[in-house]
Amino acid sequence: YPIGEDQPETHMVNINWLLNDERLSSLDELTVGILDHLLMGTSSSILRRSLMESGYGEALTGGGLSDELLQATFSVGMKGVKGDDVSDLEKLIVETFEKVAKDGFEADAIAASMNTIEFQLREFNTGSYPKGLSFMLGAMSKWLYDESPTEALKFEEPLAQLKDSISKDGSKIFQDMVQKFFIENEHR
Repeated sequence: YPIGEDQPETHMVNINWLLNDERLSSLDELTVGILDHLLMGTSSSILRRSLMESGYGEALTGGGLSDELLQATFSVGMKGVKGDDVSDLEKLIVETFEKVAKDGFEADAIAASMNTIEFQLREFNTGSYPKGLSFMLGAMSKWLYDESPTEALKFEEPLAQLKDSISKDGSKIFQDMVQKFFIENEHR
């Protein structure tokens, strides 16, 4: 959409996916979190890098994964996009997902994302934010939907399952998730 009359003749483009209709398993929740980091978490992440190097816009928008509610969403786009580049930007995003589904991720990138997320889970550093409030908000993500409030705080078992899957099949679990949630998913 056009940004506004007092702004340059550019657009803001965002593509949003509804990732799931049914509850995600704990393994799927963790896997999609790591996938988000692989796609958008660092300046060298494939989707972030593709967008920033494209020259289609000025800055990223969307923020990637939002999984606080029962139905997770993924949002990505750019602001400062010329009108002629809108469809090219959309095409680039879809093509990047298709490339990931086909080629997967490098083992080093997976290891780096796994290490980062595992460290965050174990450290549970909330900075100046009250730790008790962080625990409550984490618990509410399951409790609101009649699940055990402590379920959202448990990560050891799904982490072990994900590590096992990666050691056996490498990037396949992420490739399958990209195929299901982004390529085949028309709820966007």
